[in-house]
Amino acid sequence: MFRILRILLSIVAVLVIAIGALIFFLPGEQIARLASDQLKEQFGRDLTIEGDVQLSFFPTLGISTGPVTLSNASWSSNGPMFQAQGAKIGVDAMALIGGNTHIKNITLTAPDILLEQNGAGQANWDDFTGQSAADATAATDEGAEEGAAFTLDQIQITNARIRYLDPNGTNVDIPDLTADFGWGEGAATLAATVVMGGAPIDASIEIGDLNDLIAGDVTQVKLAADVGQNKLSFDGLASTTPEADGQFSAELPNPSELFAALGQADAGLPPTDFKGLVTLTKDSVFSLRGGRITLDGNDLSAEADVNFSGKPNVVASISAGALDLKPYLGGETAGASSSEASAGWPTDPIDASALGLFDGKITLSASSIDLGSLNFGSSRVAIDVDNSRAVATLHQLTGYEGTVTGQFVANNRSGFSVGGDMTMSDLALQGLLSDLIGSDRFTGAANARMAFVGSGSSVDAIMNSLRGDGSLSVGNGTISGLDLDQLFRGRPNSGTTIFDSMSASWTIDAGVLTNNDLLMDLPNVQAKGAGTIGLGAQNLDYTFTPQLKNESDTGFSFPVRVTGPWASPSIRPDLEAVAKQNFQEEIDKLEDKAVEAVADRLGTTADQVENLGQNLEQELQNKLEEEVGNRLKNLLGGN
Repeated sequence: MFRILRILLSIVAVLVIAIGALIFFLPGEQIARLASDQLKEQFGRDLTIEGDVQLSFFPTLGISTGPVTLSNASWSSNGPMFQAQGAKIGVDAMALIGGNTHIKNITLTAPDILLEQNGAGQANWDDFTGQSAADATAATDEGAEEGAAFTLDQIQITNARIRYLDPNGTNVDIPDLTADFGWGEGAATLAATVVMGGAPIDASIEIGDLNDLIAGDVTQVKLAADVGQNKLSFDGLASTTPEADGQFSAELPNPSELFAALGQADAGLPPTDFKGLVTLTKDSVFSLRGGRITLDGNDLSAEADVNFSGKPNVVASISAGALDLKPYLGGETAGASSSEASAGWPTDPIDASALGLFDGKITLSASSIDLGSLNFGSSRVAIDVDNSRAVATLHQLTGYEGTVTGQFVANNRSGFSVGGDMTMSDLALQGLLSDLIGSDRFTGAANARMAFVGSGSSVDAIMNSLRGDGSLSVGNGTISGLDLDQLFRGRPNSGTTIFDSMSASWTIDAGVLTNNDLLMDLPNVQAKGAGTIGLGAQNLDYTFTPQLKNESDTGFSFPVRVTGPWASPSIRPDLEAVAKQNFQEEIDKLEDKAVEAVADRLGTTADQVENLGQNLEQELQNKLEEEVGNRLKNLLGGN
């Protein structure tokens, strides 16, 4: 806006100087021709004024024109730089007679202003800010020292259009702009209304000294803008370098309107309030001090430094009280229905491009964190981002009477991948499993470690590619609702199983977790477990085997097999395993009798059958085929 204002003022200054005191003596057409000649001489541009140029003497001395057109730079083919349906300029006659230029008002009707740059770095406003313009300004300054003055009270613009064309494709088109600009000898005000991206914008600016601002110096600036339902404000020092230092606030009940007005895609930002002391230096370093942010009910304080001189580098510290992250997690929660859970992992492509937007380090601390299905206490996390790779380090995450530490990595350097190495210490199982899966039957303190890595363009691809390992150990604990010891003594009840320890380890490959050494130790009973859990396919094939203890580990056992999808698994006794594990001796005796019977039936001896070894199955098959063939021949009347 200030660049546009500077250009307009340069043009107006030449027009007014051209008119000067001759306004009393020359007809309108000659004034227009004189102004055009002066503009051509000063800036090398053609000014065309169509229709009659009318003079007015009351209440203000001035001129009014029909359509006005100002030619563009010689290298441009995009039409005039400036055109308007009409223009009016009013001056103070007494000041003009005294050798001073005091413009009372300028009114532009439907101006169309085109600002552009070409691939060679040239701008179409360079003619107005180059040597000729500098000479004109110097002359004006010299006149001011000798008693002459140049002041402007007001510029009114209605139904304006401002366009900016950039060779890199950063084009801006602002239509239907209405502005009212007032300027005394130093202080200036600007009020403007416009509709951008469907959002009405009302903005006002108060400038301590416009001369300093146009010259690139720092001056007091106060800005307020309503963008739809959103409100922005700044109060401090600023320059066009750009530099800024002051209090900034933003009330954003509808951030999507703000993004639309800025021509940006909706970033999904929730209703947000922000205020803090912001600083922007000539070296493109942005700082935030005393920042206060309210985000979806979360109150945060923030300090930040961002260097924009190259790729943005961010160093920030964010602290919060009770932090509610449920709105940002998405996905399934503990209350998800079975039909929802059975739908599998999301296959939508993951957009991880944000990892490449900046480098730096962000630290986050909170008194508590609500993840929806899980809740933690005080926490401290550091996120380091370097060349599209982010490492989140859990320095402290307390909850469920224990702690979690470790790292989580998201890498988008050559395809997207995630990984982690986490350690959990003394987590209370009852609270953890109650929040995680809705079961409070288990008690005990758990220690666990897990490492994993996965890659892919979607959550489904990542879960099916996971590989890693881990382990779990629990000291004394209980399982309510079932007393395994009493059950194996023939007295089933709904009591409580008290165990001395529980341990397990696992490996993960291609999204399948395999565990073969689950062991739960009770005074008289032990429970073993082995099988697989499909982390990618969301299915189970796991056998849990309670067993009476004895010295030879051959006590009676009762395996239970769990198979099928996570959402609706099948749980049933594994009768084949029950028979093999508990009645193997009886089965062996029956097999011996069967061998004798088969040997007798096939015309051989039991010893010969046993010596057949691994060839027995094939020989039995051959004999059976022969026997069946003979019977078929008899059935068909053969020999």
